[in-house]
Amino acid sequence: MKKVLYVCLTVGALFAAVQKPAAIEGKWEGEMNGLKAVTITVHESKGQMEGSVIFYVTRDDGQGMRVVGQDERKMLETQWDGKTLRFAVGAPDFDPDAPGVRFTMTITGDKKAELKRLGDEKMTLELTRSE
Repeated sequence: MKKVLYVCLTVGALFAAVQKPAAIEGKWEGEMNGLKAVTITVHESKGQMEGSVIFYVTRDDGQGMRVVGQDERKMLETQWDGKTLRFAVGAPDFDPDAPGVRFTMTITGDKKAELKRLGDEKMTLELTRSE
């Protein structure tokens, strides 16, 4: 009887683990100077993480900083290790499918992550899961 119970609990735990989405999946947002700076959407498809990044364009129009546009790019070359998602996005004015800028997105807590632009360690942004 104990063996049957153990097998049932083990199978149940494995099933629950398989069904749980990766901690990185969802919609993430970051702000800079009180304005939305980035929205990142991540999902799993066929065992691979994929998604998109929206960068918000800001300008000072004489009355303060405002969001005046956005640039959406798909994620390229994604690698997920369970804590950090590594990805690239196409550089402006180039083929959007050719990686140009590389980032890491690391889970730092419950509904919290940190986005870093590789090669520019000063470029770090706190992200919050919105969905």
